[in-house]
Amino acid sequence: MWNASAMRFVIVSAITAVAVWLVTLLPLDVVVDGGETGTWARLGVYLLIGAVIALANMIVKPIVDVLTLPVKILTLGLFSLVVSWFMLWFAAWLTTLVPWAELSIGGFWPTLGAALLISIITAVLSAVVPGARKR
Repeated sequence: MWNASAMRFVIVSAITAVAVWLVTLLPLDVVVDGGETGTWARLGVYLLIGAVIALANMIVKPIVDVLTLPVKILTLGLFSLVVSWFMLWFAAWLTTLVPWAELSIGGFWPTLGAALLISIITAVLSAVVPGARKR
């Protein structure tokens, strides 16, 4: 019924949702709006935002990585932080198209820190959760 890549996407989306939830608890100007009607609705909003970020990372990020490769080489990889910020900004923009769930981000520096923390939390949880890593 479910193939391995679909199951991996669901797991990565849930892991990303947990990472976004943890970052919203910190004072980093990352706010998730929607789902105030109940716990399950709020959980659905976080899962939707996690799925948007996971989908953007699977489709758009490889293209952006290739396009920014010369700049990454010149900055010894530090430009990857800016790419992570861009992906978070892009996901926040995509969620504005959904009327019942929205990811709002603040200024550049707090959002850069949030993108870094989301990346770290996602990497750690992906290493721990079975089925989340690529093979």
